[in-house]
Amino acid sequence: MRISRKIFAVIGAISFGLATTAFAQPELREAIDAGDIATAKKIVKKGAAEEIYCGKLSPEDAVKVYEKIFKAMPDQSFNLCPAQFSYGYGTKVCSNAKAMNACTEVITYLLMEGENGNAKALDALEGVSKAALKTKAFAKPFRMAVDTSIWVPCPKKGKAREACIEDCLQYALNTKDSAREATCESEPEHFIDTTIGVTVPSPLYEKLRTGLLEGYWKTQKTTAEKYSKLMKLNAKALSIPDSEIVDIAYVARWADKHKADSTALPGGELFRFCTSWQPAVDSILAEKEFATRCPVFEIFEDGRDGQKYKVKEINGTRWFVQNLNFAVEEKSMCYDREDDNCKTYGRLYTHEAALAACPEGTHLATDDDWKMLEIYAGGANAAAEKLRSNGSDDYAFTAMFGGYANKNGISVIQGEGAYFWTGNDVGDGRGVARSMFSTDKEVSTIPVDKGFWLSVRCVVNN
Repeated sequence: MRISRKIFAVIGAISFGLATTAFAQPELREAIDAGDIATAKKIVKKGAAEEIYCGKLSPEDAVKVYEKIFKAMPDQSFNLCPAQFSYGYGTKVCSNAKAMNACTEVITYLLMEGENGNAKALDALEGVSKAALKTKAFAKPFRMAVDTSIWVPCPKKGKAREACIEDCLQYALNTKDSAREATCESEPEHFIDTTIGVTVPSPLYEKLRTGLLEGYWKTQKTTAEKYSKLMKLNAKALSIPDSEIVDIAYVARWADKHKADSTALPGGELFRFCTSWQPAVDSILAEKEFATRCPVFEIFEDGRDGQKYKVKEINGTRWFVQNLNFAVEEKSMCYDREDDNCKTYGRLYTHEAALAACPEGTHLATDDDWKMLEIYAGGANAAAEKLRSNGSDDYAFTAMFGGYANKNGISVIQGEGAYFWTGNDVGDGRGVARSMFSTDKEVSTIPVDKGFWLSVRCVVNN
């Protein structure tokens, strides 16, 4: 097949979150952009394609068009179509003993998506990990060369021995190592640089093991239980001890430890467990004689579309603890214009739309609402740690990192940044917004062009 012999010229372009080639063969690009899968398959089948171009193909359609290329060139295929390749071909590539690198990339991608709260990624990871752990070649330890320095005996005689002893004494003097100094005459040694071979666990196994153990704590609370399930399914193959698997038994041990230490239950961890295993968590807390229970949310139903939102009173203010997801025609959008993103992160709004988007009986959170929240959470410089979904989330506010879109509708930094409009503006075409990032403690107040698209949190009127 002619395409398999070509060197793919890749000019990276990011379009709606998918890596594509900027100058794919016009006929192929046109067919794929038009959803004409039959024509795209014909172009590829006769070897006339010059690059892989996925555009917005579904994973299933991408496999229909490129399956032979995915099989022959897995590394390049993943680099050009990471989402389609991972979801559509991940299980097959992880069954190929010669494709460990591509399989590891797929696992890394799905773990990253899972940490961002993508439940579909974790569902896909179940099949991918099962295939990978059945492929015996992937389990082999990895031999690698490591540069290091080691102590070796000095030469037996001559000037070389004298110089070596001098080095030994100088080292002992510099490090104040009296024991070393005592042996420099009788059994002198010195440092030499060398390269040694070491055996390390399979990198694929380590990536999967570490990703699952850390993922439960990094992902959104609503997808944390999926990590627990994956830990259990893969525990034997990945040598994950029972004590490290986060499940309801882990919660019981966690409660016992805090009981023994007479320490308060961390709110963020408790809320995460509650999201995964309520009401079993409350039963454990009652059994251990804790007064604390899982948070109770008021449910607010939006009469306009029937959507329901959790409401939590925090320092006297009744906050929506989910991002608003009410559609405002032409003035709201899903990140990347993908409906699944709205289900997870809510919609993004222009400032004008945000001002009127909250349902009757509520209002767009104002600058003062946010200031009161920040003060209660320890001040703006520290509040994000207590408010963000992957922090301690002490009040179940659960700030989601839904990213934002610029005036042109280009979506960026989902999974990394959370941006919220307030009901205030600064008078020069910009509105007041709040931002926080997945790794920071600070909640920032920033002016943002009113044409940008940000998330919305509503507050129930007093």
